[in-house]
Amino acid sequence: MKKILFLALMLGLSGCGENSSSDVSSPITQSNELSQSSQSQVSMARSLSAYSISVPFGGWSLSNPTAVGASVLYDGTKGSLTSSALVTADTVEVAKVLRGGAAGIALLIAVEQLLGAVDWILDPANNQIKYKVYPDGVDPIYEYQSQTTRITYQSMSDLCKADYKYLFPDLDYGGCRIHPLNHGLVEVLVSYQGAIINNSVVGFVISRTKPLEKDEKTLSLETIAQQVISNAESGSLDAQVATMAAAAQIVADAAEDDELAQPIVDDLEANANKCDPRKDENCPPECDPPAGVKFNKVTHYEKHGRDPDPNAGSHGCMAKTGSPIHWHYDVNNQLPDGRCILKGHNFGGCGVAP
Repeated sequence: MKKILFLALMLGLSGCGENSSSDVSSPITQSNELSQSSQSQVSMARSLSAYSISVPFGGWSLSNPTAVGASVLYDGTKGSLTSSALVTADTVEVAKVLRGGAAGIALLIAVEQLLGAVDWILDPANNQIKYKVYPDGVDPIYEYQSQTTRITYQSMSDLCKADYKYLFPDLDYGGCRIHPLNHGLVEVLVSYQGAIINNSVVGFVISRTKPLEKDEKTLSLETIAQQVISNAESGSLDAQVATMAAAAQIVADAAEDDELAQPIVDDLEANANKCDPRKDENCPPECDPPAGVKFNKVTHYEKHGRDPDPNAGSHGCMAKTGSPIHWHYDVNNQLPDGRCILKGHNFGGCGVAP
């Protein structure tokens, strides 16, 4: 009970996440409801920094939690000493917040970034979401009939490639499209040395008589949490709702466990009475490279980690782009108290590092 009350105070409200359903339906059906709650969640993110709760950590008292990217900076006092401690939640801890429904907007945004507009529900018992997609990207509404061979194709691309090989074997394939003036016709674009030289009608669209059933797939909440953390690093208030709630839980657990509290105490001791640029304009800058500059960029061409799910090892890139290729980077964060904190191996995005 002590931990629950403490966490409620740190978050500035009681029962955070208890009013949310354990099943979050698809972004399409839930968008209006979540949009209505967005303002309250943004207000929550802004108001978290207004609460000053004194909690003993080895003689130190913590107060004034403030979001710094995906981390939370706490002010610390012990007698005449002042200090600060930075608390950063990992994907496991942020996933717990998402599972509890305390950051619905952050979850919604991250899923759409990773998977696009798909139907999904939260599966908290298995620490994942379930989503449905059409098999192999096949269009659920139409199928396509060839004009040359009278074969029905499930996708426009399959139709164009087949008829292109039949009609233009010595020229280059330039792509496929619906006829711009007659949307019932399909055109193949023919190119030579990189330039489109012809476009020819190769088939037409026919309505599908029986819509395809969607395949059900899953994506772990830890993979989604990584995207939420990345969004929080970029300054998203909705994402910071999740990372601040996770940090508050870390502090709540540490308040009852000396071993968990020790890293926070060590941070407070190490930064006691350090030059604070908020109070002294002569405090020298410490970051090299400067804060915010991405460096040590690394491209991963395969998934990493022990999880067999290729999405978990590619930060969702496998589901989003069809390839596990993604990149990471290091960056320095200049904290309000003057410290320079290295944030290592941040997820940069899908594809090869720029």
